[in-house]
Amino acid sequence: MVRINLLPIRQILRKRELKSFGITALAVLVAAFGLMGLAYTYVSVKIGDLNTEKSRQEEKLNKLKQRNQEINTLKAEIARLQKQVDTIERLTKIRDTPAPFMGAVSLAIPDEVWVQQMTKSGRNFTLEGTGVDNTVIVKFVENLQKIRKNYTAKQPRMDPSKKDESFFADVRLVQVVRGAGRGALGSMQFKVVGTLR
Repeated sequence: MVRINLLPIRQILRKRELKSFGITALAVLVAAFGLMGLAYTYVSVKIGDLNTEKSRQEEKLNKLKQRNQEINTLKAEIARLQKQVDTIERLTKIRDTPAPFMGAVSLAIPDEVWVQQMTKSGRNFTLEGTGVDNTVIVKFVENLQKIRKNYTAKQPRMDPSKKDESFFADVRLVQVVRGAGRGALGSMQFKVVGTLR
């Protein structure tokens, strides 16, 4: 016997499968678009955060560049000041050499005074010699006291109108003795002590 199926079950099953496939495909598409939307939002937020961080870092970099310029300016100033300190030290060493000392003494010495012995120990000095009389020896001491610190051959003495500093400090006559000599008065032996500034 032959059986005939009059119900369109295959078509109904096929329609059901197509409907199920359509729903699944639609769900997958919605899920995919949802995931893409979430990924886009996440990436946008991340890009915004990175741009904010970039501007913060650029601001920091600008501040550091400005500080670097200040540091370079300070380094140049330190180098300039160090050069001045080196120059001052060099000039101080030169001043402590015998040449400026002897130059100052030669500018102060009158014609009637003869220095026979010079002793210099550090900043202290002693001058011993002979003078015609007391007045020229006193004149010699006064001249030593008036030699200016940065003396020149044209301007050896301190100017009372200016605030000059003397080359010598604490110059004093410590000994004067009448020596044996020719003439009625004879000569005077002296000893002068002082320090260099």
